Amino acid sequence: MSAFTVTAVGSVSSGRPAELAHNRPSFFADPVAWLVTAAVDRALRASADDLTAAPDRVGVITLSGTCSALTMTALADSARRGRISPLRFAGAHPGVLAGLTCIRRKFRGPTLALAMDPVHGLDPAAAVTAAWLGGGQASHVLLAVHLTRDGIHTARCAVVRPAPRPADGRAELDQLLVPDPGEGSRAE
Repeated sequence: MSAFTVTAVGSVSSGRPAELAHNRPSFFADPVAWLVTAAVDRALRASADDLTAAPDRVGVITLSGTCSALTMTALADSARRGRISPLRFAGAHPGVLAGLTCIRRKFRGPTLALAMDPVHGLDPAAAVTAAWLGGGQASHVLLAVHLTRDGIHTARCAVVRPAPRPADGRAELDQLLVPDPGEGSRAE
């Protein structure tokens, strides 16, 4: 039994994650980071807990097998032409998947970006979540996954907090890996 429970989930899917980006001339993050942030925003809206009240106590964990590959590919193309944007270089870091949420929401708790398939990374992420919550490093953890299927990118985020009594929080996290009905045809 895990010492945590999932209190809310948010999900966003898109065949073109770049359309969800809010990049500006002075700020850039990979499109998948914006997709993850949109899923986090939905999870926060669905949550009864106000995580913004204690931003130092909110942890963020992200899992993705491809992370910021969209921007890394664009950088490789730019390098062949002889110029790489320093802004895009910074926005291509795999940690941007967790970092963008922290920047936009001003969360300052522990963060971890696992550059691995969520199917294989959910157990380690759950162990870290339990340790952060049980050890007092965080009051809540936002655990987000990024999956790609049939050209559709999906980000799902769970709001996780300590359970009032022993609960199987790890099993609750499995819902992050299950496709939503009609997911392959939806673009938001």
